[in-house]
Amino acid sequence: MKQYMMKERYILLPLLFLLLPLTVSAQKNKLSLWLRQQVELSADQSVPMRRSGEELEPDKLTTVFVRTSETLTPEMLQEYGGTIYAQLGDISIITIPMSQIDKLIESPSVLRVEANRRADVTLDTVVQVNNILPVYTATDQHAAFTGNGVVVGVMDVGFDLTHPTYYNNVSRSTYRIKAFWDQLAKREGGATDKLPVGCEYLTTDDILALGCATDGKKQGHGTHTSGVAAGSGYNTPYRGVAYESDLCLVANAVGSDMEFIDPQDINLYTSATDALGFKYLFDYAEQQGKPCVASFSEGYTPYMDDDDLLYNDFLERLIGPGRILVVSAGNESRKLTYIDKPAGTAEAGAFLSTSSKSPLYRIKSDGSVTLSLSAYKNSSTPTHQLLIAADDERWSGTLIDTLFIDSDTLAVVINTYPSAFDQQGVIAMVQMHANKAISQLPPIAIVIGGQQQAAVIGSSSDALTNLDTDTQWNDATVSHNILGPGCLKAPITVGSTTHRIWFKNAEGLWNKNVYANEEAGRWSPFSSVGPTLDGRIKPDVVAPGRNVIASYNSYYLEEHPTAVKNDVAYVEVDGRTYPWRIDSGTSMSCPVVAGVIALWLQAKPDLTRDDIMGVLQRTCRHPEEDMDYPNNYYGYGEIDAYRGLLDILGVTAIKEVSQHEPHDARIWIDDGLLHIAFDQVPTQPVNVTIYTTGGARVFQTTISTRQSDVTLPLSTLSSGIYVVQLGTMGSALIRK
Repeated sequence: MKQYMMKERYILLPLLFLLLPLTVSAQKNKLSLWLRQQVELSADQSVPMRRSGEELEPDKLTTVFVRTSETLTPEMLQEYGGTIYAQLGDISIITIPMSQIDKLIESPSVLRVEANRRADVTLDTVVQVNNILPVYTATDQHAAFTGNGVVVGVMDVGFDLTHPTYYNNVSRSTYRIKAFWDQLAKREGGATDKLPVGCEYLTTDDILALGCATDGKKQGHGTHTSGVAAGSGYNTPYRGVAYESDLCLVANAVGSDMEFIDPQDINLYTSATDALGFKYLFDYAEQQGKPCVASFSEGYTPYMDDDDLLYNDFLERLIGPGRILVVSAGNESRKLTYIDKPAGTAEAGAFLSTSSKSPLYRIKSDGSVTLSLSAYKNSSTPTHQLLIAADDERWSGTLIDTLFIDSDTLAVVINTYPSAFDQQGVIAMVQMHANKAISQLPPIAIVIGGQQQAAVIGSSSDALTNLDTDTQWNDATVSHNILGPGCLKAPITVGSTTHRIWFKNAEGLWNKNVYANEEAGRWSPFSSVGPTLDGRIKPDVVAPGRNVIASYNSYYLEEHPTAVKNDVAYVEVDGRTYPWRIDSGTSMSCPVVAGVIALWLQAKPDLTRDDIMGVLQRTCRHPEEDMDYPNNYYGYGEIDAYRGLLDILGVTAIKEVSQHEPHDARIWIDDGLLHIAFDQVPTQPVNVTIYTTGGARVFQTTISTRQSDVTLPLSTLSSGIYVVQLGTMGSALIRK
């Protein structure tokens, strides 16, 4: 260890009554880390909240996952005051008073109890605040597949249920939202046997009568993401991907929704409640006999991947043939959040980078580690240090210590746990409490040492940085920052690529925004990257997520009339103004992929997650050819809806058919006639060949005259899907 000018180490006695030690026992190891913290917090309400919005009080219900060695029954839960809301094998989702969890885990049949915090929307907040977002417009392609016969499920916040994009066309003859669960809605009589929170609405009249979701005057995110996935576009060019699909929506709760939740019910909104939302979407589709793709553009910083083992296992049982879950990766890559210390490396470190007074960092290691916090006050050599040796007996439970920097203090509470799923693994939660914001203190380096492999993990709000102050502690990287539940195995996790950097707003003004290291056609610099904390490649796929335009919430516009700089179009319907708006983030790329998968499910309704991963592996575009795929930036690459459809239909075996659509022509069927419209009049004859998906050639002709629009009769063809090969320009799918 480097020699320091001063070494100070004290037990912080004055703060003992403020900082809550988290006790560990064999039974407590049955709990996920987040839930364990909430149980401890609920036991002593004199303790201030450790993290904003996370306080849980005794005798209030919470929603959790439970794994049992025998089938859980209502009778077994009776003594704990619990209620079962879902069961998939040995995993149940229940509500239970917080004060009863310690008693529950004493039961020998209870193997594991989990919950995690509420998610937040995965917008690229930097460009959102700047209100400078270019346009991404969905293309008018794949007319043979439009999502018809498929349910697109979206769980999000801020739905404008009256938006014309939710109708089938300009005449608004068919309303496409078929079911809606508003988890924030007030109701009489408390919980029901079906839903622990909120209300469901199952008729068009009931849904439209709401106007918007409970949080619809404050949020608009869900109106945008559902519009990307499945909006009709009404009379604008901004149509979603699966624009003829049915919609099933769940309005869940995010961190900024707390004002809409009765304090008595605050504990009911956890990751387990979100899992019930996914189940609601899939169950509705199953009742209709239709396949479903669920889109979730939210995420949370996981304590550890294995902290959500039951969440993942529940989701893996929930998905299946025709039941696909798509989740955003997150937008965590604008900050450095990870320090890796390989086995055999003596030390690794970086500097704290946060404006918080109480940041939280996590340490994951294969064994014992040393930890030091070193302050650099007007010096390139540390002047103040707190050193915790690997053999310090306090590592075995709760460790409370402090770093003094003259009159400033940084208290540290470390709770160490054995990993629930790795016998050699050790997890430490390092909660800091400073007398002022960390950014107002001198530079502070966090350094881990020892012979074992170890890592320090931060988050976008509690980040790390590399400074010239002491270059030996410049080990912070952009890595391992996929949010939950995208870090789990069950979802198809989506990152973002950038394509458009210019847009014209509703006032006709052109705007440009681009990061210094951002390139069109490449990975978006904000998009979260893998691997996961347990070493798996994520994301699985990428799609345009930067500069996407889609429907937005008119109720939000009403409440925020000056927030219009990123609006690009307005439509007046029945005296109400509806906006279309630009936004960026993996929140937008996620519904692009969900919409594409809806098209694929129309082609093959029993596709599984593994089937889709195979399609992605075979058909994704590789934005950077010098990289190996899959990788932790692009996954298998950028989704290609058309090549995926050709692959699913087996058309890739027809060697005469191009694997791309025509760039300079549009092809469609209308009234039994084949229409071809060229962007530029051909100067040479163009061959037109039509194949069945089985490879049989059923039509061939040559367009010899110079004309921009051509109509060809197809009276000899029976109903079905065909492939039109247009010379060397490309191919297109048609439905007759």
